[in-house]
Amino acid sequence: MTTITIETAKIKAALICASNDQIRYYINGVYVDPRGYIVSTDGHRLFCARIDLSGVPAFDGWIMPRDAIKRALTCYKFDMIDIAPDRIGDIACRSVNGTFPQWERVLPSHDLSGEIAQFNSAYVADLGEIGRILTGKRKADAGLTAHIHHNGEAPAGVTFPDCKDAFAVLMPIRSNHTDPTSAWTDLRKAAPTI
Repeated sequence: MTTITIETAKIKAALICASNDQIRYYINGVYVDPRGYIVSTDGHRLFCARIDLSGVPAFDGWIMPRDAIKRALTCYKFDMIDIAPDRIGDIACRSVNGTFPQWERVLPSHDLSGEIAQFNSAYVADLGEIGRILTGKRKADAGLTAHIHHNGEAPAGVTFPDCKDAFAVLMPIRSNHTDPTSAWTDLRKAAPTI
């Protein structure tokens, strides 16, 4: 049985983007990609981190179930954790019986447009939390922990300034808000003058 030792912070970060959709059960967890990554997605955002597989024999990928990850991380205090298809830390589990999507297909191209987009604010906050988890910074001292690289209506790339071996992808949302310039001007006119 393949056992891999990885950073606990990466599993915690990946858990944030793992789905809890019962219909698409095959994304209800974190995928261990035999090419050297862990990946999670809920269809709106995707998290990916490199893992060290040096010395690990070739294996088929597997999906660690979300609930088992949560149980394994409860009160877990160590920087590294062992994972296997039947175990996460000290918690026995069965990998999710399904095929994880071809996650690399949603990655933005190398040439991001830079065109500004709108995003679900809860997802943006989650990306900041992922960056904080990856660096181990306290919330008060975190600063910029995630950088969104805008890409218009296409998926945006997200990097974590203090963690070079992880990234995320964030899907934009369409905004039917009024023209922001006129909306701000109208609001500003109604505000008291200083």
